[in-house]
Amino acid sequence: MKQIRGKKRAGALAAYILLAVVIALSCSLSSCRDAQAFEHGTTDKKVTEDMVNNKPPADYQIDQSVRGDAKDGEYNKYFLKDGLQTVSIDIEENNLNYLLQNADKKPTVMTKSVTIGDKTLGYTGLKTKGSYTLEHAFKDNPGSDRFSFTVNFGKFIKKKNGYSNRQNFYGCNKISFNNLFFDKSMMKEYIAMELMSEMGVPTPQHGLARLYINGAYYGVYFMVEALDSSILEQYLGVKDKKISSYLTKPENTTLEYDDAMDRFQKEDGTYDLSSVLKKDAEGNYKALDELEDQAPLWEEDPDTLQDVAEMLPTVLAWQKKLTQLSKGKDFEGKDIDVNSEKYVDLLEQIMDVDEALRYFATHSWLVQIDDMFVEQHNLGVYVGEDGRSMMMPWDYDLSFGCYYPSAAETTANMHVDLMYKKNEVAFHVARKGEVTLDYRRFPFFQVIYQNKSLMERYHQYMKDCSKIAALGGTTSSGRTYTPGRFSACIEKMEGPLVKAASEILADNVYYLHGANQPGDMQYALPNLKKIIALRALGVLMQVDGMDVVVSGGGCNLESLGNAIYGMSSSMGRLGTIDEDTGIYSIAQYSGSQPPSLNIRELEEGESVYQKMAKALGGQGADRKMYAMSNSGTVKGNYTLYIPVEKEKAESMPSVYSYTDKGGLEKLDVVKEGESYKVTTGSLDYIAVIHGEAGNVPEKESLPVWILPAGGGVLLAAAVVVIVMVRRRNR
Repeated sequence: MKQIRGKKRAGALAAYILLAVVIALSCSLSSCRDAQAFEHGTTDKKVTEDMVNNKPPADYQIDQSVRGDAKDGEYNKYFLKDGLQTVSIDIEENNLNYLLQNADKKPTVMTKSVTIGDKTLGYTGLKTKGSYTLEHAFKDNPGSDRFSFTVNFGKFIKKKNGYSNRQNFYGCNKISFNNLFFDKSMMKEYIAMELMSEMGVPTPQHGLARLYINGAYYGVYFMVEALDSSILEQYLGVKDKKISSYLTKPENTTLEYDDAMDRFQKEDGTYDLSSVLKKDAEGNYKALDELEDQAPLWEEDPDTLQDVAEMLPTVLAWQKKLTQLSKGKDFEGKDIDVNSEKYVDLLEQIMDVDEALRYFATHSWLVQIDDMFVEQHNLGVYVGEDGRSMMMPWDYDLSFGCYYPSAAETTANMHVDLMYKKNEVAFHVARKGEVTLDYRRFPFFQVIYQNKSLMERYHQYMKDCSKIAALGGTTSSGRTYTPGRFSACIEKMEGPLVKAASEILADNVYYLHGANQPGDMQYALPNLKKIIALRALGVLMQVDGMDVVVSGGGCNLESLGNAIYGMSSSMGRLGTIDEDTGIYSIAQYSGSQPPSLNIRELEEGESVYQKMAKALGGQGADRKMYAMSNSGTVKGNYTLYIPVEKEKAESMPSVYSYTDKGGLEKLDVVKEGESYKVTTGSLDYIAVIHGEAGNVPEKESLPVWILPAGGGVLLAAAVVVIVMVRRRNR
């Protein structure tokens, strides 16, 4: 027993010694982490600030051929729309390692040069960027320096430093490179910004890029113009001197006016802040007392305060008027009918109303919940010297329902008026009306939400988003879009993306958040195409007042990152859509498998194409035929909606259905909006014919054809073929 006890004591002692060693090693590693050596950077050596070179050569001259006015939009072409831009940063090793080792503190260091495409600028500023993603990229990913970065072209080359001008890139001052931390598809934010731009919102230029630093490949990045006056110069078509200095991303504020600032308001409504906004010995502004509490208005950042200080009296006057209107008061504090013309006239005095409507409609369509309503950030606000505001988009990497762990069906059916998830209940609220929305704390949207006519226009703009993204048709602005626009865009970009994501990364870099590229991206892109189409249909159903749930069948939102697979409805009145053609169907389902509509265009050489063309007759030179499959068990008939082609908008087609029992059956066609609507008991084959179809018999037997589909076999009885024959030229 004594021997056993002795062994136990020896074992215990050994355990204590081992524990002490572990603690010592842990402390040692902790101190290494504190020093940031070994975890980030290209060297084991700790680089200190005094080792950084941020002084350009005395003889450096700005390349005036690369300077310009942003309003001319010369730099737009460097944000490629059909491929990835190549961006190379050349930087002293000490500068790079100081930046990487202290990435979480966002220091700015000087580069030797930055090359974008075929243009090179010397001695730009380079800093890390981000908040949550930067924190996790730094703390949770030792060994990877794939941070997000911002290049500031004029940080060190400016008049203050003795140069004739501030260096810029054809008028662009800063470009950010986002590391796609939450986006395995690599295209979510790109599509979101494309939609904002198409909707007429002042939007940063954007694209995708391959980023190299000192010749080492850091991977695929989302390349985006920083939120800066250059965006507004293009949008408004003016030079920078006509843009006010107040363009910020307010943090931790709902923009409600603070009554404590009333004591600084003069009788004429302007503000005198001289007692609380003072310059220190170095000439920098400092906010005191009540004004210091308004720090969210300048992003709680002392440097931003220097930029916007002179605009703060105007901003406070704007903020008070905005809050008054949101509470149903005019600018004198008297009650006002929020649905009156006077109310809208007053709102126009402090806001570009139509621009705000377009912004919020698009924002809601994109289901980006990591926003100004939930976290009180990711909103660009501009206030001009005339006291009128505009809203600008920023940070859409968590769009399409990927902020909360949402599923495809939740995202597709998200309430069109819902900007945040109250108690995380958002599913089917459009159909059941179970959520009461309250925006009284958010005056920037409340002023719109409480006015019926403005909300009608807001809903129309949401419908426009659906047309642009997937459905096709003519928007409120008069522009016409083809169906499946974003699906085609994604398909076009997939090849270059796969190639770029397959390139070998630098030794100090790997894709973050568990991404395994290019495989994850290749799996995600078809699901991104699908969720765009499902959201387009979900919005259309709500705006048009249809009691339909859009099934999430065929879409795994989890593949995009930060979402879940989730269950999809397989019973009830359900809608489903094909992402490439914009064709959708509605039917009553009862079964265990959710519906998913998929269509491909047939080629002339295929036997089914030839058989259908012969059976349908006619001499149309241009025919389009599609093979369609739809899962799920249907009770009764399908209602099928086929987009109207612009050039055929004035004609009514003949539509035939072919059943697996044989024969063609003519269907009744109704034009609803920009779709042809037909009701059919079968989706085996559908033919849509414009002009003369020839002598088509009431019933003509066709054989059942077997087609390859997804590596298996698809019976033609489960295939829909849609034939679209263009009218003969007159």
